[in-house]
Amino acid sequence: MEGPLSKWTNVMQGWQYRWFVLNEENGTLSYYTSRDKMMKGQKRGCVRLLGAVMGIDDENDSLFTVTVDNKIFHFQARDEQERDRWIRALEIAIHRHSGYYRPRASKLAVAGTPVSLADFDRKIAEADQYLQLMIEQINSIGKKAETAETTEKRDQLRAVLESANAMLETVKHGVVLLQMAKSQITSSQSSGRTIRASSTDPPSTARSETDSATSQAAARSDDRNVVDSASSEEEEISDNRHSNRNIIVPPTSYSSSDEDEFYEAQENSNDHDASPFNEQPKHLHQHLHQKPKEESEPAQRRPSTSESAGSRTHRALTDAGETPQPNYDDDNEDFDAVCDDTAETDVGNLQEEHGSVLMHLLSQVSIGMDLTKVTLPTFILERRSLLEMYADFFAHPDDFIATTELKTPEERMISVVRYYLSAFYAARKSGVAKKPYNPILGETFRCRWDVPGLGHKGEQVADGPFPGSDTNQLTFIAEQVSHHPPVSAFYAEHPGKKVSFGAHIWTKSSFLGLSIGVHNVGQGCVKLNEHGEEYIMTFPSGYGRSIMTTPWVELGGKVKVNCPQTGYYADIDFLTKGFFGGKAHRISAEVFRPGFKKPILTIKGEWNGVMTARSLSGEEKIFIDVSAKPEVKKQCQLIAEQGDRESRRLWRHVTVALKRNRINMATAAKRWIEQRQRDETKQRQAANVSWQTSCFEQVGENWVYKNALHGRKAP
Repeated sequence: MEGPLSKWTNVMQGWQYRWFVLNEENGTLSYYTSRDKMMKGQKRGCVRLLGAVMGIDDENDSLFTVTVDNKIFHFQARDEQERDRWIRALEIAIHRHSGYYRPRASKLAVAGTPVSLADFDRKIAEADQYLQLMIEQINSIGKKAETAETTEKRDQLRAVLESANAMLETVKHGVVLLQMAKSQITSSQSSGRTIRASSTDPPSTARSETDSATSQAAARSDDRNVVDSASSEEEEISDNRHSNRNIIVPPTSYSSSDEDEFYEAQENSNDHDASPFNEQPKHLHQHLHQKPKEESEPAQRRPSTSESAGSRTHRALTDAGETPQPNYDDDNEDFDAVCDDTAETDVGNLQEEHGSVLMHLLSQVSIGMDLTKVTLPTFILERRSLLEMYADFFAHPDDFIATTELKTPEERMISVVRYYLSAFYAARKSGVAKKPYNPILGETFRCRWDVPGLGHKGEQVADGPFPGSDTNQLTFIAEQVSHHPPVSAFYAEHPGKKVSFGAHIWTKSSFLGLSIGVHNVGQGCVKLNEHGEEYIMTFPSGYGRSIMTTPWVELGGKVKVNCPQTGYYADIDFLTKGFFGGKAHRISAEVFRPGFKKPILTIKGEWNGVMTARSLSGEEKIFIDVSAKPEVKKQCQLIAEQGDRESRRLWRHVTVALKRNRINMATAAKRWIEQRQRDETKQRQAANVSWQTSCFEQVGENWVYKNALHGRKAP
């Protein structure tokens, strides 16, 4: 593939036009000042693709990078379509030359080699499922077109329907071609068995070897055609281009002397003595649903005073009647103490410590790919569920309820913004780029906090998120209400101050090459019942950066906080580290008065540090220092008393194994939970039963708590 791109140069501090030639066979991306210079062989620079990593900018559709040999090459295409063509072609070349791209055996039916059809059958089944889903969606569009309220809407839907039907025919044709390919591979397998049966015949053996070599050469040719077809500007060029196929690959990537490349600062990696793969599970021979070995003593006996807390907890959990799990050798662990320990260790330098796992992960993904179906390695998990992470938004309960005491709408708006901007640090304060557990359908988490400076009233609530709590405590409940898409709903309230917060979020993850982007879809609502005000807010995206070296986390994206009743609103921008460097974790926000174009308050700083605010008078003062204030510890029910689907109890074996650095054991425990969820889904499908949520219900596009404070009688 070849064509024009712009390339960033440090000397000029800007973009320069260059003509690029991708040579997939030797794994190089060469560039020239023009196409004419390429024809004359006057090369400007060369990028080796061996071990290279690609990256894209989530906010600019035309930019991409190639990182290799401790350099970052920045490129700009004309548009997103052209960028994607280059990315697809470069990815194939990088994967093949880096050793983690291996075509499946089913792609080649080499004579004398049996080929497994298991993967092919699975892909055909998946294609057929997508076909059925597409048919259902098209039927739904057809029904909407018939019942459209206006002629314009009906015509629009009919146009969509026409295009969808044309696409449907293409998909049907594709499924048929897959079936034909399967038949041909089956035929080749039979032919291979015949050749092996007559292997004593020298001419047949020679033909087999020749056919094998020819097939492999043809496969390489086909792969090149795939790359070349990615460009819509392919042209016939002179023999000078073909001579490029034989160029020697340089020992390192380089550019001309007057074009120093842009360097990104290398981060220091942390050394870890303990290997996460140094232990093998002792009980993986047990089946997923096999009962653990019976205890020799009666289950209901009274525990002796010499027993450890962990042993008593384990016995109580075993007696609870939940689906039995394999034995993970953690009988003597104090699960509650482990869950309360929130300190996280860094994952270190992934390339150095987990290179083979990283290469396996890269073999599964491509730029822009949705990561929903990709299994991430267990060692990057942090020891809490996503539902518990949302609870940490309320680690400063006094800041959350402070708004209720303010007299004017303007003061209350600024107070809500202050709480909102301070909430993220508590949830991601460590900065460690680890991923919370994906909640399973029906999983719940609940907790409560004592509010600093606010004593208990001695009045208990009979219902709500945490029944039995004092009316002066802040209580919280979260539930995983949907699996596809993965929607989490949560709700917090303080009955004494008559304030509540309800939200729902579902995430879309995408692979950006050097980063992983997690986009949060949904909204939250702070409700001040005594003032009759609601504050609607959206959420920023999260990014795991430098995933090939030492990962770290940042937030990014534009969000909004607005009060429909008063007209006050705030525009907030979580600023990511620039594509060409710059500072991370920055925040910029403006608060507006209704009917007033100039912001009444301008906020800037870092969401995980200090933020300052400037008022209309020009006075600037510290708005928030998120690290200056200690967090309030959340109170949870003992794990032994929790339900089977409450987060800490559900994930307890995974949490303990991660804490003890028993990665294989954590993986086994995690797989057991996920397999049980799959089995339950199949059972519901077989019985034609849909999942029923317990705490939340869907109202339009939102999920709301069924027993919210504003709908209950005063305690």
